Amino acid sequence: MNDRRQRDREQTIEDVLVSATRLFSHKGLHGTSIRDIERASGVSKGLIMHHFETKEKLYAAVQDNLNQKYVAWMATQRDTSEDLLDAIATGINGSLSYLTTNEEFRRIILWAYLEGQERTTELDKRFTASLIESMRVGQEQGLVRDDVKAVVLPFIIRGAIDYWIRRESLREDLFGETQYDTQSTNEDLVDTLVKLILK
Repeated sequence: MNDRRQRDREQTIEDVLVSATRLFSHKGLHGTSIRDIERASGVSKGLIMHHFETKEKLYAAVQDNLNQKYVAWMATQRDTSEDLLDAIATGINGSLSYLTTNEEFRRIILWAYLEGQERTTELDKRFTASLIESMRVGQEQGLVRDDVKAVVLPFIIRGAIDYWIRRESLREDLFGETQYDTQSTNEDLVDTLVKLILK
């Protein structure tokens, strides 16, 4: 395949993924048709099917693409210091920041759950396993509480972050409009989660 054809192929795939991501995030898998994606992307249905075969495989490709971007972004947020506590705080803050600013990512996660399309990829497993290993190291060093299994901690953290983001209007009501500030309350969440997992 020559360079131009390769570029055209990559651009076509990118155009389809961008349009499909936007549509799937608003209408889910079952509410989005290949015709919708064809109109939004400007790529013919035949070419979409040539590259992705089925709508379900396209949906899986969208999920994979979003997960890869999340993991890559989180890798850039890693604390390079030797201080595990700083690394944990940086990781929690990075996850909160990414999920807050990437609505399509959050929405597709929710749609996938509601429509029974959740997938566990090797990337998911490796990423979560690395978090669990960090928690185990922290427990061995006497920094992370050891009365909770290390495997549970990343799920507690991610679950708290997901709920925190989804219930912003509840937070505004509880804090009171005059006292509520997104930045400072986000900092409070990160600080609290760090304290909950530390000894």
